[in-house]
Amino acid sequence: MALVDEKLAACVSCLPGVTSTYRWQGAVTTDDEHLLLIKTAAARFEAMKTRLLALHPYELPELVGVPVAQGHDAYLDWVREQSAG
Repeated sequence: MALVDEKLAACVSCLPGVTSTYRWQGAVTTDDEHLLLIKTAAARFEAMKTRLLALHPYELPELVGVPVAQGHDAYLDWVREQSAG
């Protein structure tokens, strides 16, 4: 995946089989989608976001940053190292 290849993310997990129902352009729509869990350092979020928006086929993809309150220190260090720009 481009985000990992370009060191914008340490890991991208793709969860297929997600069904989303939402209102778009005045109509309720249901689509099958893939949920991506993208692990990156906070300092790389803006660069990752810019690249993801350029790659994504949706006009308005769901993209939210969730801060990590706690975690395995060695794993979090690895995420920062692997997504260092």
